Amino acid sequence: MSNDEVENQDIKRLIPIVNKLQDAFATMGNSPIDLPQIAVVGGQSSGKSSVLENIVGKTFLPRGSGIVTRRPLVLQLYNSIEEYGEFLHIPNKKFYDFNEVCSEIEADTDRVCGSNKNLKNQPINLRIYSPDVLNLTLIDLPGATKVAVGDQPKDIGRQIKNMIMSYASKPNCMILAVTAANTDLANSDAIEIAKEVDPEGKRTLGVLTKLDLMDRGTDARGIFTGEDRDLPFLALGYVGVVNRSQADINERKGIAQARAAEMQYFSMHPGYSDIQDKLGTGYLVKKCSQMLLKHIQSVLPQLSSDLNNLIASKEKEMAEMGEIANPKRSRADITQAILKFSDRFSRSIDGKLDSDGPSLTRELTGGARIEGIFHDVFAPAIGDIDILEQLGADEVQTLIRNVSGLGGSLFIPNSAFVALVTQNIQRLEDPSLQCVQLCYSEVLNIVNMISHNMPAVEKYPALKSTIVEAANQILRENYEPCNTIVSLMVAMERNRVNMAHPDFIGHRDNFGEFTQEVEEEAASGPPPPPAKTMSRQIVKEGHANKKGGNAIVLWQKRYLILKKDGTLNYYRHQGDPEPAGTIYVPGCIIERADAMVGKRCSFQIYHPGGNLGKTFFFQLQDDVEANDWVQTLKDEAAKEPEDEEDAAGPQNLLLGGTAGEGEEDFDQIPVTRQRGLTDRIHAAIHENLGMREKVECEILFRLLHSYFEIVKCNIADQVPKAISLKLINKVKEELCARLLQEIDSEDKVKQLSAVSDDVKEKFEKNKKTLTLLHDSSNILRDLSCSTV
Repeated sequence: MSNDEVENQDIKRLIPIVNKLQDAFATMGNSPIDLPQIAVVGGQSSGKSSVLENIVGKTFLPRGSGIVTRRPLVLQLYNSIEEYGEFLHIPNKKFYDFNEVCSEIEADTDRVCGSNKNLKNQPINLRIYSPDVLNLTLIDLPGATKVAVGDQPKDIGRQIKNMIMSYASKPNCMILAVTAANTDLANSDAIEIAKEVDPEGKRTLGVLTKLDLMDRGTDARGIFTGEDRDLPFLALGYVGVVNRSQADINERKGIAQARAAEMQYFSMHPGYSDIQDKLGTGYLVKKCSQMLLKHIQSVLPQLSSDLNNLIASKEKEMAEMGEIANPKRSRADITQAILKFSDRFSRSIDGKLDSDGPSLTRELTGGARIEGIFHDVFAPAIGDIDILEQLGADEVQTLIRNVSGLGGSLFIPNSAFVALVTQNIQRLEDPSLQCVQLCYSEVLNIVNMISHNMPAVEKYPALKSTIVEAANQILRENYEPCNTIVSLMVAMERNRVNMAHPDFIGHRDNFGEFTQEVEEEAASGPPPPPAKTMSRQIVKEGHANKKGGNAIVLWQKRYLILKKDGTLNYYRHQGDPEPAGTIYVPGCIIERADAMVGKRCSFQIYHPGGNLGKTFFFQLQDDVEANDWVQTLKDEAAKEPEDEEDAAGPQNLLLGGTAGEGEEDFDQIPVTRQRGLTDRIHAAIHENLGMREKVECEILFRLLHSYFEIVKCNIADQVPKAISLKLINKVKEELCARLLQEIDSEDKVKQLSAVSDDVKEKFEKNKKTLTLLHDSSNILRDLSCSTV
């Protein structure tokens, strides 16, 4: 045997190897490697099924009207003395009757897709052994269509195209673009899809069917010879075939007879007789086989590299799973799994994540998620609590007079300041306790996530449950003590008002200069109101209590303004120049929500897609006002934008606001508001009070704001520290010891080391897959050496 013949025999082994890898990946549920393959693409009624049956030499594909192919069919052809079919989902059963093959394709399609017109991307793997075929693998995909017919889904065209693109878009996928010759090739569905993913035509082979049905006096010779330059260019060219007609199929004309008739047609046709050796099903099969072999050869180095990486990954996974059903290893495996889990949990909390864990760039994990609660949820919620939110000049003067008692006072009584401060400090307790609850839940989420991503733990269901329960028990034991500490922190702030705090503007070193500044400003009158920037007509406005926008549940008084461009702005105070947040109403659902939030006169706004933002709740004073807001918002939600500016304006406004509450630009806030004096209160002081009352109110407002900001900073800093100490660190410190106590007897070890049937099945499947990968890698390595 010559060297060329030896090399040719080696190369022919490539397709069966790729087929075995394809089967192995099919059982895994996905293909981690982009394997070389040929996808058959064509429009409905293009003759695609007839081409495949001609290639196989058997009638085996389901036929009918509408969508017949609803799942990809991976058709693997093997040259063999014996002739039969075999399905991957029915191993060890040989189908000698190809009518039964057809019935099984239909039955398995219905099992997976249902009896309606649904499509599924889960392939059917069919191997056909025959002496009349060459080693070849083809993937039959549903026929492309643009219009739904009968009871087909309205988006059937998009569904089919997505399925086709999931194969055709892969760089290692060759495309067999089937088009009827009696149609306009420039409008071919198959060519259009091929050009979309393969614009240069380097991996697409065109197939023209129904040549015998072209108009009299016309032929496709120029397409096959390359003389016709006006058609889409394909580097691999075009091959013409003549399939059985529908009458031939109805009369059960055999494939062998059809192929003989095909060659007779080419030999007798004046336009094709001199190029008949480049036409027909026989030539198409050889062309596809050579094309696939050549492509496999070209990607062999990359394929070997990808295979070796997959083997390394599988070996690591198998090593982490350890041995299955080995009593001698049970205690050691359980102990090792506990130690490894405890170490991974601690490293996850500290930010020392493993490279084989969850993606470090896709989402926050471990301690970063808890820090996100502290920084992005809890801190803004504390910052949103405004001591001046519902406080007016009249209320302050009433309080001052009440605490002054009979005879009044010359100066602002300390008791007035202390009463207002302590009353508002209590408002910080609820979000602080909710932060404890959020962190409790997040620690459990981290425990579950780590256990799910550790094969050494995942294979022992009882151990996994024990780990989660142990962490939960530690959290439960420390939950109330942590709540007690947090409540104690708030109580400490409420119990002693430290007026000597160096950052407090009422401190003796600051007070003289501060009061003089207030007196001068009070004498000069209020600053001019901020310029109004609203250029669109206001539809409705008014006060409401709002909840939503972050995980800390607080009802906060806001001023709502609904504008004709569909935006609902909510402000901290009436007259603020910039909103605290914005909701874009069009497309939203607005409905009453009294039962949902447990408060009367409430309604909610949310987007039905669920991915544009969160649900927002509002509460009004009475049912009439609530119903009026609901109806007005519904009317605005149903309207189209009035002009181009309106249509373009809100596109960047996600449900929830342009700038969430607590995100205002401090430099843009008026000076009076920076000092804690809102425009509303400032105007009320100058309009309704005498000089002394003006000074008293202004001083008290600024003192309240200054001290309350100090308290909020203390709480925002100390609560996360308490949670870290009493919840998070307790789990880190005690989890390992708590778990090791669970394996103090052989009975407990036996219970914890019980392996689930699913894990056993997965282990055996991975073991077989790994053996196949090793064998394939060895053969590919030998072939790479022999083809160098």
